[in-house]
Amino acid sequence: MWALFREIEQVGDEKVRLFLKLAFSAIIITKSRGVSLAFDLAHTRPHRAKIVVDERGEIIMGEKEADIPSGRARFLVKKLRSSIAEFSKRVRQNLRGLSELSPEREQPYLDGLFATAPASFSPFVIWGNAQWIPLRSSSVDLIVTSPPYASNAIDYMRAHKFSLVWMDYPIDDLEKQRQAYIGGETVTDFSFVPLPYKTAAIVSELTSRDRKKGLALHRYYTEMVRILREMFRMLKLGKAAIVVVANSVMRDLSTETGVCLAEIGESVGFQVPKIEIRHIDRNRRMMTASSVRDPNSQIQQRMHEEYVIGSYKPIRQARE
Repeated sequence: MWALFREIEQVGDEKVRLFLKLAFSAIIITKSRGVSLAFDLAHTRPHRAKIVVDERGEIIMGEKEADIPSGRARFLVKKLRSSIAEFSKRVRQNLRGLSELSPEREQPYLDGLFATAPASFSPFVIWGNAQWIPLRSSSVDLIVTSPPYASNAIDYMRAHKFSLVWMDYPIDDLEKQRQAYIGGETVTDFSFVPLPYKTAAIVSELTSRDRKKGLALHRYYTEMVRILREMFRMLKLGKAAIVVVANSVMRDLSTETGVCLAEIGESVGFQVPKIEIRHIDRNRRMMTASSVRDPNSQIQQRMHEEYVIGSYKPIRQARE
């Protein structure tokens, strides 16, 4: 892995180098074919494999654990994969994705590998804070986004750190980065904003049950107010914004995220004609549930559906 990363760092073209780093990151965090010894990175509950086998199925680590009969043994075993082979597969897969953007003309992206590039459109990628986006007002035709869950219901940093460390991100800074994520729990010196009625009522009820979690939820919805304001500012008149979210449960109270974000959206100027419910297949969800139904299991109770909020910036704004 280290030799592979060093070679990527030697690539002179910055865009190609970033493309290769993206592929490198993916082979670390991918769900089942990752080259690390960790499990469940995508689920954000990483733990180390107890038994490691090679491509032929022979045990190369954890012989003692393999001799202990256990129904959970299959969850402890991971096949050691070649980082070079997995990296090559990922690069080619990403190139195929690029080739599907447009069939109009073909040009090389990497030595010996070709993909089609669009003749009349090139993507423009920027990064930044979603609460303050460096785009002009009324310049965007469509927004599709799926913001984080309320108050770190999923701890994204626990998965991201495996790639960040490989990318030379200082370990000591990871916690600081986690606190900066949307939905973080740190509220010291945080500037809250007033919330609309329904959203404020849910925050108030949670605060009465657990003050710390109530403040964290207030921070989340404050950040979403700022994000939705930015979305509204950037959209052209009459254009749509699609937001996909799921509820969280905190102290046995639903955050009702779909309803609250729709209410916040309306408070900043959006029209919200519909919220569609999408049911999540229990066998295909990121946080998989056991095949045996257990009504007392927290993992089986959470996130069975998500909400697709359809909204738009009304044209009448131009006349007001």
